[in-house]
Amino acid sequence: MLWFSVDGFFWFARRLLGIERHLYAFYDQPDLIHRINSDLAGWILLVIEQVCSICTPDFMTFGEDMSYNKGSMVSEEFFEEFMRPYYNLVIPVLKRHGIIPIVDTDGDPGELAGWLEAAGVEGILPLERQAGVDIKALRLSHPDMKFIGHFDKMTMNKGEATMRQEFERLLPTAAKGGFLISCDHQTPPGVSYKQYQAYLGLFREYAERAGRMS
Repeated sequence: MLWFSVDGFFWFARRLLGIERHLYAFYDQPDLIHRINSDLAGWILLVIEQVCSICTPDFMTFGEDMSYNKGSMVSEEFFEEFMRPYYNLVIPVLKRHGIIPIVDTDGDPGELAGWLEAAGVEGILPLERQAGVDIKALRLSHPDMKFIGHFDKMTMNKGEATMRQEFERLLPTAAKGGFLISCDHQTPPGVSYKQYQAYLGLFREYAERAGRMS
């Protein structure tokens, strides 16, 4: 699998301005947000062409992190005004190259999923368990989207039996397709190398089981 990632149309302006100034800027400096995202879209298009001159990635991610445990940090109105036009510039180019566009957003993306799907985004990750994400509900409401993650990272230092329970929870959904089990964000620093090896062993076992069941 080949994958590349770029800053998305929420993430990049937030990195430049800081979260508080960024959120106020939607109201106070809308032209600035549009200028930032217009320039970013142009840069992303150059990156796509440079990457695809060497290889064709299977998928890419827009780093966004625009949801938290209570849902989206922006309204649908702001998404449509400040982000959707720039997705509309980039996503058709990705699809012409056969690259699956996926958004990386932490927290609960349930509210965002429909907006993203309408913009041509085909998947979401990492589906954080602690944020109350319900992968079954997401798959039912967005059957054409692809999802990666949702394995509760907080189980990874609690032993093989606990990790196995988590894989068992996710197996029925994974077997239906459109969902790849993966750590629901970065592996916590308290997870040892041996524990991570156990996780990988279980991952391979359950990937094979999901494939046989599908």
